[in-house]
Amino acid sequence: MCGICGIYRDAGRDELTACTKQMLDAMRYRGPDQQGIHAFDRCVIGANRLSIIDIEKGDQPIHNEDASIWVVYNGEVYNFKELRKKLLLQGHRFYTDTDTEVIVHLYEQEGTGGFEKLNGMFAFALYDQRQQRLVLARDRIGIKPLYYSLSDGITFASEMKALIALKDRSYHLNLSGVAQYFAHDYTPAPDTVVNGIFKLLPGFCLMYEQGHSHEKAFAAAPAPFPDASNNQGKPESRLETLLFDSVRDQMVADVPVGIFLSGGIDSSTVAYFASKIKPDVESFSIAFEEPSFDENKYALMVSNTLGLKHYSEVFTFGVFRGLFDHLMDFMDEPVADPSFLPTYFLSRLAAEHVKVVLSGEGGDEMFAGYPTYRAHGFSSLYGSLPALIRKYALEPLVDMLPVSSRNFSFDFISKKFIRSAMMPVHKRHIQWMAGFSDAELDLLFKDGILDRSTDIYRHAGTLAAKASALSDPEIANVLDILMYLPDDLLVKVDRATMFASIESRVPLLDNRLVEFSMALPFCYKIKGLTQKYLLKRLMKGKLPDRIIKRKKKGFGIPLTKWLQHDFRREAESLLSKDSIDSTGLLNYAYIDRLLKEHTAKACDHRKKLWPVIIFVQWLQRYKIGLP
Repeated sequence: MCGICGIYRDAGRDELTACTKQMLDAMRYRGPDQQGIHAFDRCVIGANRLSIIDIEKGDQPIHNEDASIWVVYNGEVYNFKELRKKLLLQGHRFYTDTDTEVIVHLYEQEGTGGFEKLNGMFAFALYDQRQQRLVLARDRIGIKPLYYSLSDGITFASEMKALIALKDRSYHLNLSGVAQYFAHDYTPAPDTVVNGIFKLLPGFCLMYEQGHSHEKAFAAAPAPFPDASNNQGKPESRLETLLFDSVRDQMVADVPVGIFLSGGIDSSTVAYFASKIKPDVESFSIAFEEPSFDENKYALMVSNTLGLKHYSEVFTFGVFRGLFDHLMDFMDEPVADPSFLPTYFLSRLAAEHVKVVLSGEGGDEMFAGYPTYRAHGFSSLYGSLPALIRKYALEPLVDMLPVSSRNFSFDFISKKFIRSAMMPVHKRHIQWMAGFSDAELDLLFKDGILDRSTDIYRHAGTLAAKASALSDPEIANVLDILMYLPDDLLVKVDRATMFASIESRVPLLDNRLVEFSMALPFCYKIKGLTQKYLLKRLMKGKLPDRIIKRKKKGFGIPLTKWLQHDFRREAESLLSKDSIDSTGLLNYAYIDRLLKEHTAKACDHRKKLWPVIIFVQWLQRYKIGLP
């Protein structure tokens, strides 16, 4: 699906229909297969459809037998056939073969309590005419986005830019959300950078009726809870069954399905099981001219081993520059993840051959693949050293390391570790992942802008407090699952693939796999120096040893080097005094200093400069003003 939207307030049908059409057009991407709108008294819902299942009969909105309940829906429910059989036995009649229609009848049968049975990725809006109730719901991991505003009734959309596009509304910046963006590289849900616009939390539904809204969780948030049953029998056999079932279920489509293949163990595992289900499946990867960023040789190794038909293209600076001006066409909420553009480039390549792709997103979160988890274990050792040794020996030594433009260079990792090692685990983890420390945020904003009475790490702090019985690496894992995954990684993949008019599916985030993974004792994820221990043990002999033993490599771009050379003029223009002063928020002198230090190769400031570049671009595009 491409996107859904709607509006419920005291106004005439014509006015509400016009507003809904305006939002749909703002979300059109390169053109949906179908655009559908249905109007009720005081409520209109609409959808742009990318046809994946039941191409002929699945146009939206979809309704129940007596047309008293209607739904618009973005995503896929993978267990819809099983649910459909049960609903048929309960007397429900279907007029399509879509998973969309299952949602209508499930609500009709069980109300919002039935949403817990949905295994998939989804964001949907359901209107119950009898109760005059609008219901919004989002999948339990947050694979699909859903934004809403409660100003003058309720307005919702798959993309924030659809809400911003409404001509009868005016919005201004949420300064707390902006500060959170610069602290995290994204704004954690439910907040956004726009005042009055919110993200529905994963696993929640929102009901709006009689002028009032109410939110409730329909699925428990994933959290580690070691389960003794996983110590009985062979957990790797259980994992193998779950992986096969998940990949099989997510390959169901009435259009061609392919695979994003990086050569890492996550996407390679998905490719392995996909090749067992459909031997002629196609895979896609991109290459880089910079060796430390290039993974294509590993993707080729896997595709040759599995007999996949593989396609790849080189992501050069010229490609990056050509795509950069279009970034804000699909990044409607600022996210400072540089891999947005290569993900879109990869999506365009895949779109030439398939309509659906499977990706390995979620593997690092489900099986603890990030190096930061081990670093959290080392931080307590670092903290046990005498303060004088830390302050006068180790910290100056690390500061003297020469700056490198290589991916995950030693100097970059070491400086990150030293800067935040002594902080509380939730704050330490976020500052390891993002660019700005607390002190640097004070320098980034103009005097009087940053409200220090509001804790910008409050969402992470709340989650960490709930998980306080866990170890630091486990708490960091929880934060990544509940914040970084839905608010950064899944946003990136959803926006990039949808803008290329293809659908991305994430088998490693199947409900059954998530529940299994979260119940695993952490020793199955990290054992000694081995991360993703259980997954690697399972895949040994199925994938080449070089893939199993590879170190974690993020999907990045040579941003350090490009900001110093090829992209320097554009960066200087975007970060000029006029450009920065026009934000009304940011301190030009500090940003100019960062840029000069970076271009002089005195420091690697890419993790600070890129968020500013993205925010300035976003602000220029959407023109959201100060409060």
